[in-house]
Amino acid sequence: MTVPILLLLFVVPGAAFWTLMRGLDPVGRLIVAAAAAIVTVAGTAQVMLMLGAWSPGGGLIVVLALSALAAATGLLHRPRRPRRPPPPVQPTPPPPARPAENATRQDLPLPRRDPDEDDWLYRT
Repeated sequence: MTVPILLLLFVVPGAAFWTLMRGLDPVGRLIVAAAAAIVTVAGTAQVMLMLGAWSPGGGLIVVLALSALAAATGLLHRPRRPRRPPPPVQPTPPPPARPAENATRQDLPLPRRDPDEDDWLYRT
């Protein structure tokens, strides 16, 4: 009887907190759910001891109620869908180029020389 009660005390809160952690990967969800289950059971026991209301049946009921609250929150909470990005803005075409009135030397095409035409170097 002890094993089923311990499983109930730790698996139910773990499964309830599992539903709250939708954004994490499975390993992260498992770690957070296990830690939350331990904290839920230990916190319930500590609060009940401090209030002088400790009983095994009462502790089980409180843990199950907290787990049901966490599970209901996880099932009712729907993550917000990200908004669709706005359609891309079409860039405006550049204005048409006007013919230059004063052409500079950089605007003029230069005649190309072949590498074999280096005889001009040796002229005196």
